[in-house]
Amino acid sequence: MRMAVFLISSLLLCTSAFASDEDVANRAKFDKECTAMLAADGPCANVPMGGGGRRGCVSKPENFDKATPACKAVIEEWRAMQQKK
Repeated sequence: MRMAVFLISSLLLCTSAFASDEDVANRAKFDKECTAMLAADGPCANVPMGGGGRRGCVSKPENFDKATPACKAVIEEWRAMQQKK
């Protein structure tokens, strides 16, 4: 019984660690590709870092239309990750 609980908890920890790595990779791509949206004169300049607020700001329809194709691809990837959760 203890072994089963240990195996199940190990599996859950591994799954959450993978999702975290995926989010970290997406965040790094976002910082690189969506710099113009976060610049001082960009539409999401005043949004604080962390918690997905900046990516959420860029994903709004009025801001998404202004983004570069590479930035749009990163946001689409982030949206897909949000739907998996």
